[in-house]
Amino acid sequence: MIWDGKRKHIWRDDNGQIRVSAWLRRRAIGLVVVYGLLLAIVDVPLWQPGAYITPGANIQVAEAQRWLLGHLSLANRDFYDTAPVGDEVFSHFPPLMTFLSLAVVPWSPDGVPMILASAIFVLPVPLLAFMLFLRRSPTVVCAVVLTCLFVLGTSEYSVLRRVLQSGKVWQMNNAITQVGLLLFLLEFFGRRRVWVGGVGLLISIWARLTMGVYLLPFWWMILKGGTESSSTDAVRTRRIVAGALLTVVILGVPMLLNTLKFGNPLNTGYTLIYADRDDPVARTAQYTGVFSPVYIPRNLYWMNLGLPTIEKYRGDWRWVASTECTGLLWTTPVVLFLFWDWRRIWSERSNRWLLASVGIVYVVLMLYHNTGWTQKGYNRFSLDFLLPLLAMVAPMAMMGRRKYLTVGLTIWSIVYFCGIVPWATTTSKVTW
Repeated sequence: MIWDGKRKHIWRDDNGQIRVSAWLRRRAIGLVVVYGLLLAIVDVPLWQPGAYITPGANIQVAEAQRWLLGHLSLANRDFYDTAPVGDEVFSHFPPLMTFLSLAVVPWSPDGVPMILASAIFVLPVPLLAFMLFLRRSPTVVCAVVLTCLFVLGTSEYSVLRRVLQSGKVWQMNNAITQVGLLLFLLEFFGRRRVWVGGVGLLISIWARLTMGVYLLPFWWMILKGGTESSSTDAVRTRRIVAGALLTVVILGVPMLLNTLKFGNPLNTGYTLIYADRDDPVARTAQYTGVFSPVYIPRNLYWMNLGLPTIEKYRGDWRWVASTECTGLLWTTPVVLFLFWDWRRIWSERSNRWLLASVGIVYVVLMLYHNTGWTQKGYNRFSLDFLLPLLAMVAPMAMMGRRKYLTVGLTIWSIVYFCGIVPWATTTSKVTW
């Protein structure tokens, strides 16, 4: 029996027949539509028995194996993006995937089963996104459209697809981050339970450090109070204590690992990965710096526009996307509603705290030496802030005549990410 606090949605009538309310039926049908579209469109198997994310494919699986042997360092320098310290070499990536692998590899020496990664970090995404947009949207139809947009019409689809193809560390951590961010936003726009929001942020930050900016709205959520009675000092104190403990764990564990690996809690080891490399990204970081205002014009272009070029090769015209990334504004143009609804969005105090975090992470990305290279046809760094923006534009996304525009833009985004990008990467006529 389902109960929403006001009424039952599944019950037995006087004749003993099971009844389901229209409220629940609409939501169940919407969720079936979302998963049905995903299963119909995705061209990579969601279930791959016998496939593994191997230690050779993902540095964090290899790191977990070394931890089981009592070593923090890696066995060799064969991996890309490793941090050498003297005669040893370490992984600099946040630890969540390593912890997951640590729990799995003792009984799965070949690596993390792809089925497990799909079940934890891929299949829950449509459900969590649908729940989030149900809370933010005026209708179930709007929630379905925006969920399909996020799952199928943004760089999230390309990231999930690449996770299922190879389980490489970069896309895997981006995918993990979105699961945690969805959990956090569900609470931020919902009941504001500290422990659920904190667990969501733990997942996100332990997969991608830039997600630390969302501790700002997390603490606003704590101090603002939840939907439960929080007027008493005792309840407020419990929320603050719980938030403080979660924050200590979220930040303390990575800092402890930094200290053990690199001798300083604030040293992530990232700056060490370019010490003995000579690729373009490494040279940029070595000579100009990891962060610099010099990168702003380039990053602004690739983040927002990043247009492909048309080139002629051996008599064929080819659509060539740069390895830098592809612009957000023309691949997922629904985000432009942010400017359309600016006053309404800014009038909600909760949105202001999210916008502050989005603004900080956006500035960090603009100053960063790397656009996300290499990511042909998509932009994985945009996922650091895209989901909160979609949640903020959701309340008005399908109002009036705008619903036709929203549906049209969503269809374009899905065609682009689910059709053009996979097709262009497999045909000899078009190069990405």
